[in-house]
Amino acid sequence: MSPNPYSSTTDTGRLTFTTAYGMSNCAVSGVNLALAGTSLGAAGSISAASLSGCGAEFTAVDASLVTSTVPIGVSIAGAAPGSASGTVTFTDVRFLVRHVAGPECLYAGTLTGTVTNGASTFTAGAWLRLIRNLRPGSCTIDNLFHARLTVSTGATVSW
Repeated sequence: MSPNPYSSTTDTGRLTFTTAYGMSNCAVSGVNLALAGTSLGAAGSISAASLSGCGAEFTAVDASLVTSTVPIGVSIAGAAPGSASGTVTFTDVRFLVRHVAGPECLYAGTLTGTVTNGASTFTAGAWLRLIRNLRPGSCTIDNLFHARLTVSTGATVSW
């Protein structure tokens, strides 16, 4: 990995998500990412991120639950030394979605994806489960939230 260790508070990305209410794309900024090299890639955490521009049907999509005490775990691992590809995993992912119709729904889970050797952009996705309804309105119509998170960094991860 280069540089090793890597730390930034200005990385960027994109969150694409689908709920029963529709699909949206959010810009991700202010990604506070720390990574350290491992024998087959890198590991670390995201301790802050901001989301914006998520679409008119959503009053907000909030990543403020991601903090230094409750970070998103990041693992990037090659399939074997020198192999062309590997896996990226984001663990303990939490997003709070507020819809204009009223519901405020908290989703959580793990995102996974494929990454190429020498990459500096990492994309992972999965269906996140509804953890809690935090505001009047029904989240039960939407027990799952498909999230695809892309993070673009100044680090290059290779193995």
